[in-house]
Amino acid sequence: MKKNMNEIRIGDLVLHTSTPSLGIGIVTQIDLEMWGHHHEPEGVKVFWNNPTWHDPTDGSSVMYRDEVEVISEAR
Repeated sequence: MKKNMNEIRIGDLVLHTSTPSLGIGIVTQIDLEMWGHHHEPEGVKVFWNNPTWHDPTDGSSVMYRDEVEVISEAR
């Protein structure tokens, strides 16, 4: 069963919906304010095995929630 995008949790394994070449990622942060704007959809931080962009401090990429699909839920 597909999870509602509002139910993404830290530790979920995800796929990028439009760039599958990123591979599988693991969610490391949730409920991020995107670009300092309250009107933007919330974001998540994902550690990808093949990132096209990543934060040099932790290696994760900030994504909008609707850009990822949960493939395995965290326990």
